[in-house]
Amino acid sequence: MTKILTSKEIGFRLKQLRQRAGISQEKLAELVGVSTNQLQKYESGKNMLNTEKLQLAAGALSVFVQDFFIEREDVLPLAVSEKLLLDSYRAIPNKEIQESILKITTNATKQA
Repeated sequence: MTKILTSKEIGFRLKQLRQRAGISQEKLAELVGVSTNQLQKYESGKNMLNTEKLQLAAGALSVFVQDFFIEREDVLPLAVSEKLLLDSYRAIPNKEIQESILKITTNATKQA
């Protein structure tokens, strides 16, 4: 059976994921729709995140909801600009244009 995590453990993961994403408590609180004080209570485990707030936090941090429950050190949350780039790339309907963009970006990294 899977271990049930406490509010404190989930709050700790929230804090870790927020810090890795480089987002302040104030900004995440705004994105989730709570006060900074409430976010601090979530992170400390004093208050339990409900399913709606958990989903909003995951979206704001560009992670999956399951990332609050499993440790995946090899996967870091995307920065806002990275998510925008990825979403924009995926929205391009023309595969040839996607391939051209991929070539440009891979060539740019070789020159850096």
